[in-house]
Amino acid sequence: MKNIKLKSLVLAAAVTCSSAFAASDAITDEQLQSAIEARLTEQLKNKEVAAYTAEFLMNEVLTWKGEPLAVNQADSILAYAFGNRLSANGNQTPGPMNKALAGVVVDLHKKTGKPVYAQWEIAQSIGDRIAPEFITSINPLIAEDGTVVYLSTTGVADEVVKQAGGADKLGKTLVVGFYEHSLRTIITSREAGIDAYAPQDTALPHDYDAQSGQAWTRDALTFVMHEIRNRATNQRTKLINEKLQN
Repeated sequence: MKNIKLKSLVLAAAVTCSSAFAASDAITDEQLQSAIEARLTEQLKNKEVAAYTAEFLMNEVLTWKGEPLAVNQADSILAYAFGNRLSANGNQTPGPMNKALAGVVVDLHKKTGKPVYAQWEIAQSIGDRIAPEFITSINPLIAEDGTVVYLSTTGVADEVVKQAGGADKLGKTLVVGFYEHSLRTIITSREAGIDAYAPQDTALPHDYDAQSGQAWTRDALTFVMHEIRNRATNQRTKLINEKLQN
C-alpha cells in the first residue's frame, strides 16, 4: 500500500512539474538566439561564425512576418504575384492564389482609397473592381527577340519605383504578398527604397494551389524550403560581394 501511495505522489509531482514547465516554456528571442549560438559554437568551433549564423537563422529562418502598419496610415499599396496557372497552349494565367491576393488588394483599396501597384497576374484578377486611375499593372518585360522576361521580386520592386517616379512618391506602402512570401516582398521593397510594411490586421492568402505552374509554389513545405534557400543565397552573395570589394 505504501508503495502504491509513493507512486501516486511521484506521479502527481511529475504532472505538477510538467505543468509548471509548460507555463514557463516560452523563451525570449534573445535567449533563443543565445542557445542557437552556443550550439553552433560547440559544433563549428568558431564563435564568430556561430554568432553570425545564429543571427541569420533568427532573422531569415525563424522570422516570417514583416513589420505591420495600420492601413489608415498608408499612402500606397503594392502587390506581388505568387505562382500562376499554365493553359494547354502554355500561356500563363493568374491562377487561384493570385485571385486570392487580388481580393485582399481590393479590400485594402476600399478601406484606404490609395493607389495600387500590382503585378499583372493580380491586376488582371482585380479587373474593374478598382478604377483604372487608381491601379498600375506591373507587366513582364519583352526582350528584343520577343520573348517574355519574367520579373523577379527585385525586378517588380524596381519597376514600381520607376513607374511611381521615385520611391519617395509612394510614401508608406502596404505590401500584399502570399503569407510565406510576404516577408521577402517587404524586405525586397525596402531594399529598393520603398517604405514598406505588412498591412496590419489583414489575413494574407495561405492556401496553396497544387496545380500551380511554378512547382515550388504548390505546397507550403516546398515553398518554405525554396524561400530559405533564396534567403541563404542572398546572404552568400552579400558576403562574396563584400570580399570582392576589399
